[in-house]
Amino acid sequence: MDIMKSVALICLVIGVTLLAINIYGLTQDIRKPGLGVNDQEHLRLIPEEVWSYQKSKSEIKKLKSGGSISELAEEANQIVHKSLVHVKWTSVSPTEYRQLVPIWENYFLWAVGKFSGLPQFERYHYANYLRSIKRGIGICGDASTALSTILDKYNIDNRIISFDGHVIVEYKNENRKWGLLDPDFGVSLDASLEILRKKPGAFRNKYENAGVKGQQVSDLIYIYNKDYSIFEDTYHFMTLRYIFEEATYILKWLFPGTLTLLSLIYLRRRIINNRKLE
Repeated sequence: MDIMKSVALICLVIGVTLLAINIYGLTQDIRKPGLGVNDQEHLRLIPEEVWSYQKSKSEIKKLKSGGSISELAEEANQIVHKSLVHVKWTSVSPTEYRQLVPIWENYFLWAVGKFSGLPQFERYHYANYLRSIKRGIGICGDASTALSTILDKYNIDNRIISFDGHVIVEYKNENRKWGLLDPDFGVSLDASLEILRKKPGAFRNKYENAGVKGQQVSDLIYIYNKDYSIFEDTYHFMTLRYIFEEATYILKWLFPGTLTLLSLIYLRRRIINNRKLE
């Protein structure tokens, strides 16, 4: 057997195998079974109800742009809050909770997470908000990028505010005034970043009324006294990961499909040429 034929056969096997992995992945649920119900000891926030991916998508589609901007933004804030379960991110099993993206979901992200030693891929935060909601887990950054993306879809001016320890969203309402939303806790602060920075302690009741515990509220007030960064959208917040993630979800089909097709074309031509020589 000559080298080119061997290479073609190897490429064919690789291509077919990767396609089979992708097809198998279409039958799998990336969300951990029993999420938020059977594992509450692993949660930072205990949800009253864990929404399914289908329910979350349905509620997002029901958002109406006919009312006030504030009403839509606050409703979107609640949807995101109920769509993501806040786990103890660095303590839970990355495999069980699909923080390490499964090979059948995206073998590129799996390989980088498995072999690169990069912590951001070992416990991966999705750039695409629908993938985050489908997996069902997240922390403040995941919730804020999801909310920001939804607000962008409704042409609501917003930006992501990243403190050292917490991430929230600021949006511009119908009166062209800024308002803050915390989708991780499902809280509307009804004030601008400027006001929050001047009197962070004044917002304790907002969190306590939403059921946030005392020490967590104190931690948030402490965080709001720290420095922060402003990002215009999810792309700005995580540019390289955004590009890489979207590219891999295209390439995971394109690469093995091309590999399989080219291998079959080459092998078929070899067979035809050999028959002509006989």
